[in-house]
Amino acid sequence: MLWLKPIGCFKLDGVKIHDSRRVLSGFAVWLFVSTITYASESLVMGVHPYRPHNELKEMFQPLADYLSMELDQKIEVRIGDSYQSHIDAILAGDVDFAYIGPSLFVSLTRTSNDIPVLARLEINGKPTFTGKIIVSDDSGINDIEDLKQRQFAFGNRSSTMSHLIPRQMLYEAGIDLDDLAGYHHYSNHNNVAMAVLAGDADAGAVKEAVFEKYRKHGIVAIETTEAVSEHLFIGTLKTDSQLLKELKMALLNLDHKNSDTASVLKPIKQTATALVQTSYQDYDALREILNTLEQRGVMW
Repeated sequence: MLWLKPIGCFKLDGVKIHDSRRVLSGFAVWLFVSTITYASESLVMGVHPYRPHNELKEMFQPLADYLSMELDQKIEVRIGDSYQSHIDAILAGDVDFAYIGPSLFVSLTRTSNDIPVLARLEINGKPTFTGKIIVSDDSGINDIEDLKQRQFAFGNRSSTMSHLIPRQMLYEAGIDLDDLAGYHHYSNHNNVAMAVLAGDADAGAVKEAVFEKYRKHGIVAIETTEAVSEHLFIGTLKTDSQLLKELKMALLNLDHKNSDTASVLKPIKQTATALVQTSYQDYDALREILNTLEQRGVMW
């Protein structure tokens, strides 16, 4: 036990202190104030780098501002340097909550089945999305079977719509990597689209939103993927449970019909209509596809 010797009378914030017990009480108050100060530090929202960092900052800053007001705490947007670093940050608790792609979420749940889910994106009233296999509009390529002995542009190896599902689609069309003239993995969907437009690749795979962004520049879609469950927000195992409840409530209140919150959703995706409830089971169909790919030796 630590004994404190009386140290006489002095003032602490204008209050006379006559013995060590009052000093200790004052010290306890100081600790309490310090704890409050720590809690007021920024919370971190992590985002995987599926687009260039500057674009993602602009897309997610309105959401960060909205959540900052709802939680009365500053929210910082942090973009992962890679898909893997994004996963690592979630597992390490270096972010407080995160926006994550479907295949990354499936991968993460293999590591831990206790990851808290908060909400998933709803697009045009549906919490699912598709991808496109694209070619330039003057390529003469009309269907997926025409891609044999062609150059193909994939996105990140962990990307749902720019690598994993397209790999399965190519395989079902009788095309494995050895049947291509060559292939390259690009860092994000935008770069895949630009590679096709520049002629560096004959075809590529991107999510539908990126296809819509670049179609006016001269790309067409020759195939559409099946719909899978949308991107979602999750917490981490280190995030405070009360904070998770507040985050979830604030996210689920976002709706395009609400004029106060519609402007928060549109920067993330123009066709976003809400954030809705979700569960692990919503990703079972994708989980099956990824298991099939893994059995074929596809690394993701």
